[in-house]
Amino acid sequence: MSNTTSRFGDYPVIDDASQYQRMPAADNAEHFQDHAGLFLWGTAGDVDLFFAATMYHVGGRKWGFEDSAFNQSVLLITPNGKGGRVMENNSFVSNRMDPMRRFEFKETVDKDRVVWQAGNRTMTFSAPTWEVKGEHFGVELDLKFTAEGPPVPYHGDWAGMVARGGVAGNEVICKGEGTCTHGGKTYRLESGYGVRERTFLGKTFDVPSLLGLSSGYLWSWTFAKELKVFYFSQGGSGHHAGRVFLKGKIIDFTGEQTTTEVLENWTDPLTHETKATRLRIRMKSDKGELELEINTWRRMIFGFHLLEAYTTHTGKAGRANGRFMLPDGELIPIADEVCYMEHGFTTPNIAA
Repeated sequence: MSNTTSRFGDYPVIDDASQYQRMPAADNAEHFQDHAGLFLWGTAGDVDLFFAATMYHVGGRKWGFEDSAFNQSVLLITPNGKGGRVMENNSFVSNRMDPMRRFEFKETVDKDRVVWQAGNRTMTFSAPTWEVKGEHFGVELDLKFTAEGPPVPYHGDWAGMVARGGVAGNEVICKGEGTCTHGGKTYRLESGYGVRERTFLGKTFDVPSLLGLSSGYLWSWTFAKELKVFYFSQGGSGHHAGRVFLKGKIIDFTGEQTTTEVLENWTDPLTHETKATRLRIRMKSDKGELELEINTWRRMIFGFHLLEAYTTHTGKAGRANGRFMLPDGELIPIADEVCYMEHGFTTPNIAA
């Protein structure tokens, strides 16, 4: 493998390649999850669209096999008119990741790109651009992402992955474009908001353990032309991120500087889970103050099925309103902008 530096500043191509080889073989024999995700949100007339593709290279006792791959595909369509903004039992396209539906994992590493393949789906990493193409679960994707800034760690940097016991990862905010075809209909986004995610989870960081049996997690993005807001809180790992991306800079907030307040709940008839559909997030420090209200009214569901437990995740789309105030008093409005939030919970397999 090459350590060639990519065109993405000093971000080495090797960082987008597989990371599991760095861990002890005994750790990987218990559990590893090496994955990359490409997510695209945007507006097409009277609907907001969410396309997602994630490729998981996984293995170990907790999965029930030595080495294989999963694909994840999502298509969520959300009406964006001013009326009818109430959560309902809507249709969606999404799949679960389980041992019965897996693929051979293939990887090619060249000096200027990394290519992953599982089934008919390929991902090409050539920072500062990434592409996903091919069909999975009846969803045909042809998407391209271009970075708007550097990668930002939220599970810890790659350098410290082994010392932390096998957990690291980052996200990159991107511009995105391309098509998603499903059921004979093609949806197109020409100027969408994208996120590239790259994560490794080792021996003790399987998804059920990270979620825990009660705390779960919350993962949220709000996208506006002037700024982006990221919020992440995961009880099982203790990881937290509160970030505002503004004017080419990243403003970080600690867990103590961040609060959330549930404004409205909904009980999903498919999962029987009662969770927020409307949420207020506040972040405050001497670097600025955020007031954000997220309202969602369409959802999709996915999950992971492992030997000892399975997880159920719900992603919700809608719009957000609020403002960010800089220390000098300048106000940046957030007016009916595309947003997304996601949560999940673990169910143990009692007989496993």
